[in-house]
Amino acid sequence: MARTILERTLVATIIALGTLYLADYATLRYRIARGGLAAATGTVTILYGTPLKNGQVDIFWDQPATETCVRSIFPHLGYLPCWYARGHATKLITENVLPPP
Repeated sequence: MARTILERTLVATIIALGTLYLADYATLRYRIARGGLAAATGTVTILYGTPLKNGQVDIFWDQPATETCVRSIFPHLGYLPCWYARGHATKLITENVLPPP
């Protein structure tokens, strides 16, 4: 009995998430059809930083870059959603650079 309820809940959740994803994609395609790609996308300024030995991060303010994002809930068309891109606007450069011998 409990297993059937769990299975039904799982199937209903998967169907609801699939429907939400498809509706989000259809809304994005509608925005593109009505106003072009610029109406459905936005830009976020990305700042680059590098972690320091003391645990802090040094941000490079002189060369901000722009990243294209889509105004949707989920990532579509190879772009991140704008709400996610704004929250992660600092990219860390974590290359291991060895000093010259």
